[in-house]
Amino acid sequence: IGLTPEQSYGLGQALAGIEDTASWGLVSSGDLSHRVSPDAPAGYSPAGAPFDKKVTEAFKKNTALELLSLSPREIEDAGECGLRSALIFLGLGKDRGTRLLSYEAPFGVGYAVAYASLHAAPDLARSVISRFFEKEGDSHVKEAERFLRFPELRKKSACFISLKKSGDLRGCIGTIFPRSGSLAMEICENAIAAAFHDPRFPPLSRGELDTVSISVDILSTTEQITGIEELNPSKYGVVVEKNGARGVLLPDLEGVETVEQQLSIAARKAGITTLQGALISRFSVLRVREAGRI
Repeated sequence: IGLTPEQSYGLGQALAGIEDTASWGLVSSGDLSHRVSPDAPAGYSPAGAPFDKKVTEAFKKNTALELLSLSPREIEDAGECGLRSALIFLGLGKDRGTRLLSYEAPFGVGYAVAYASLHAAPDLARSVISRFFEKEGDSHVKEAERFLRFPELRKKSACFISLKKSGDLRGCIGTIFPRSGSLAMEICENAIAAAFHDPRFPPLSRGELDTVSISVDILSTTEQITGIEELNPSKYGVVVEKNGARGVLLPDLEGVETVEQQLSIAARKAGITTLQGALISRFSVLRVREAGRI
């Protein structure tokens, strides 16, 4: 697209500054080396396989340093067409969670698939849980401050943190009204609570951390409804309140198919036995899952 490698990386970094990460995504496409093996249509070059190795390592480690250090001769000899696309991707994913999903070189042409989340919320949640094992008393404060460089984490929002292991819930704690000055701090506090203080589960062990997936539900403000026809369990979460008790249920949960189910579960969680006289509110969420984890 007429950009130098440095300009390509800078373009990715500029895109990373867009705050509304829920409304767009980026597909960076291009072949890697066309000269990986002797059967390659473009002919073989000993520079082909090492070039592809550097790209895949860059995706694994989330660093563009080696790619930006390639000489024009190395780039030309590799016979590539995807270096700039890869650098745009790495610029966008800088300091975020990136994962190399696959690499192959059929017919002597290199192809890699990698993924980066446009939202830093799950990365922050995992980072603060990991640091909690180091017994650093104020680690969550430091992590929140470190992640404030991401514009999507600066706003004030309530959130829920959910941990799953082999598809089963392993912890879930959150807030329906923000208690902290930023989403970053809200995530840190709720992530620690979900991992170590959910009364339904034992505290997460260090060895389990790599086996769980983390998702962050970022909540809208709640709005009171006038009738259950305004509810939709796949779209809206609910808050049921009565006599000082409050039950909350997130939207789009497995096994919750009807409004009646959703309200019954939310009420039961709060010990509310009848919905008569209860105040019912709804909210929507932005659900952000970790890159490449199930």
